[in-house]
Amino acid sequence: MSPMKFHVPFLYVLASVWYPSIPLAQPGVFLPDGDAIEVAGNEWGNKAIRMVVNASGEPVIAFGTNGHLYVARWETQFDHFAAPVELDASSNVFMSDAEGPRMAAQGDYLVIAYQISGDWENGARSIHSWDGGLTWSDPVEMVQGATEDHFMPCVAVDGNGNPFAGLKVGNNLSSIYEGVLVSQDGGNAWSSPSNASESAEGSAVCNCCPSQPFFAADRYYDVVRNNNMDLRDFWLLSSADGVTWDGAVDVDPLDWVINSCPESGPSVAGPVEGTHYWIAYMSAGGATAQSRVYVSEVDVSANGGSGEWLQTQAVTLDQFSNATQNSPSLAHWSDGISEEWMALAWEQNSGGYDIQMAITAGGEVNWMDVAQNITADQSGQHRKPAIACSTDENGAPRLHLAWQHSTSGTVQYLAGTIVGPTAVRPLARHEPQIKVEGGSVIVQVSDAWAGGLWRLFDSQGRLVQSGRQIGVEPIRLPTSALPKAAILSLERLDGVRWARTLVLGVE
Repeated sequence: MSPMKFHVPFLYVLASVWYPSIPLAQPGVFLPDGDAIEVAGNEWGNKAIRMVVNASGEPVIAFGTNGHLYVARWETQFDHFAAPVELDASSNVFMSDAEGPRMAAQGDYLVIAYQISGDWENGARSIHSWDGGLTWSDPVEMVQGATEDHFMPCVAVDGNGNPFAGLKVGNNLSSIYEGVLVSQDGGNAWSSPSNASESAEGSAVCNCCPSQPFFAADRYYDVVRNNNMDLRDFWLLSSADGVTWDGAVDVDPLDWVINSCPESGPSVAGPVEGTHYWIAYMSAGGATAQSRVYVSEVDVSANGGSGEWLQTQAVTLDQFSNATQNSPSLAHWSDGISEEWMALAWEQNSGGYDIQMAITAGGEVNWMDVAQNITADQSGQHRKPAIACSTDENGAPRLHLAWQHSTSGTVQYLAGTIVGPTAVRPLARHEPQIKVEGGSVIVQVSDAWAGGLWRLFDSQGRLVQSGRQIGVEPIRLPTSALPKAAILSLERLDGVRWARTLVLGVE
């Protein structure tokens, strides 16, 4: 079924789910609250940016400079980030965009895993917070008494609120394996690492590509870039208890062969449609032979919990003809009933680095060629994005984006809303109606919208027009003045929001 269609010029309205003629798999658009802000001055550095959201919906961002790891927490009551706090100030923390500290959260429990530079055998550390990032524990030694290297711990949280982590174990590049440690007491103590990659093909994993552990359907998972005689596919490893790792599935059909480590890891988000998860990663094994971002869908419930690879998509085919992409970051949001969103951000070099974002709604996920350039109007180089989702006071999705501004040496932050086909719940008889008539897009509203604010944005989230609703007088927008793709947003005096994505063209 196709969207609603009018005569020349015609208008596509990507409507919400209560219109049965509209497919669910439609792109959404990120509408920022305003301009990007600096999390802190450049004296704090901007390496290894990681971000989570605590139980209050406040973003907590980890970042730093050589030897120093900081966290900054958003203070809702003051509407800004608190001054950064240094963690493990007495140690020389290893800081690297790809291989540096990793962060995870479940509610107000936050945990960061990192490496002490130079101590590759026993230098893996974890540190945690029980109050949403306000205070932090002392560092915990993750591996004790080791006689071989344990490098780059990447952390997640299981269903009991305990952390577990994957790291690289070994001194020989031809036999380095993915070791997984688990904690039973909130990160105060860790088990010895189990060999999680033993069932994957070949005898080694990439030694400097970070992994992505996650917990799903009562099972432990870890996405790892494998090294099978220089074949650098991503594999989904799994375990019922975090100790015995008996599941290994190749979830990357691109078969990229390269004789060096790509230093780029995956991002995972879900579940979508019950037990489906999406994995984003960079590969140069596709048709373009360039570094591009791909997404693979897996069903973790298949094959007794070992999982099954379902499909892989490129995030761009026709949208960008000559670009390199890297550093993907995924976020997922669901109201648990009918509404579902996934957002994917990545860095892209098309004559300069910018942050691109693709948003998709509904269970039938479609990432392809719907990217939105978030930093198009900002100077400088924009890299290494991190995204996270929260729920606002009205129960709607809220998106948080942080990234590295290479020119200024700062961490940039931007928050906003997602609009598109399923962004707003049904409003019954108060639902605004849209039509094209006499060269104008006409929006007819009920008296419930009187005095409210309407805003028209282009596809990159820039404000084009705005105004106050006068009674039930229709909003008239001349088609000649509209961008080809636009978002119309209405907000009532009581805070209720409504939005539609409009696509204009000529038949």
